[in-house]
Amino acid sequence: DTDSTQQEHRELTVKGVFNGIMGGISGSVTPVLPVIIAGGIFKMIAVLLGPDNIGLLSEDNQLYILCNLVNNAAFYFLPFFVAHSAAKKFQVNPVMAMLMAAIMIHPDMLGIVDTGETFRVYGLIPMKLVNYTQAVIPVILNTWVMSYVERWVKKIVPDAMRTIGIPVLQMAVMIPLGLCIFGPLCNIVMGWVANGIIWLDNTMGIAAMIVVGALWTIIIMFGMHMPIMMTLLPVWMEMGFDAIVSPATIASAWGIIGVELAYALRSKGKENKSLGWSCFVTTMTANITEPAIYGILLRDKKAMAWNMVGGAAGALVMGILGAKIVLFSGVGLPFLNVLRFGEYAVQGGIGMAAAFAAALAFGLIFGFEGTEKKTFKNKYEKKGGNQT
Repeated sequence: DTDSTQQEHRELTVKGVFNGIMGGISGSVTPVLPVIIAGGIFKMIAVLLGPDNIGLLSEDNQLYILCNLVNNAAFYFLPFFVAHSAAKKFQVNPVMAMLMAAIMIHPDMLGIVDTGETFRVYGLIPMKLVNYTQAVIPVILNTWVMSYVERWVKKIVPDAMRTIGIPVLQMAVMIPLGLCIFGPLCNIVMGWVANGIIWLDNTMGIAAMIVVGALWTIIIMFGMHMPIMMTLLPVWMEMGFDAIVSPATIASAWGIIGVELAYALRSKGKENKSLGWSCFVTTMTANITEPAIYGILLRDKKAMAWNMVGGAAGALVMGILGAKIVLFSGVGLPFLNVLRFGEYAVQGGIGMAAAFAAALAFGLIFGFEGTEKKTFKNKYEKKGGNQT
């Protein structure tokens, strides 16, 4: 009937929009995986051989400095790399998308943000002061918007003026759109999420832990994890413990580890399995989760879902058992996070195990999306034919 047809159409539309968004994000992030993995491996070497672990390298050792430099460069300029791949995804001039990302993370821009004083684009439009370092989603959104701006600019610029007119007009339009509207829009949305988490932290106890455990990975992708932690840190220091956000973030991290192992064991294709093992080893030995976040979770909706399940399950267990964080600094390797719980180490350890086990179990039982495309060659070879 008409009502059911309209309902089905709405569902398909919502699904189509969601798939389009996830496809755009995945298509923009996947090409930069080599950068993320390389940075993570170099960081892993620094962590393992550095003064806090084996101790073969001191803090002033040149190899230690170099390994950290490679990792810091990879993630500091991550928006720059993502802009290039997003430009290819949305069919935009890559160098113009990279220029927009460069403007967003340039040291002078960070200096403007740090001053806290009002800055007006073209002296007219107030710009929201946002630090976009390591922020991936705002760059992808701006590049998508730029694809429409570029098409419009190409239509109105005369042929005799295209060499100069197109890039100049394109950037003149994108600067206020990117810095004053769409970039800050991502920040505003995640600010709402941050305020919601702070409210939950103050009012709802275990429910807040479940929400944070489920959503923390997404919050990291939007670059809002540090503002939230810095906002709440003074309160935690005064109380002497954190019973909500920090335990839930550790649960989320162990949910990622469970997904990594499940992905290594259950995903299809040698490349995917190799990616799973690489992410698992990098996380366990260097506590670097970005390769998994951007390489697995963003590409695979099921993987993201299993991470959310693991984070929520671990947070729930920690909340029921009364686990609290008493050490607010990092401790390096992920299994050492149990030390941050102090006298609540048993409760925290059980919650970490629950997060890992839940994510691992869901990944192994329900699997992941079929990321290995079936080609004509694959089908033909399965039938025993040659490749001629």
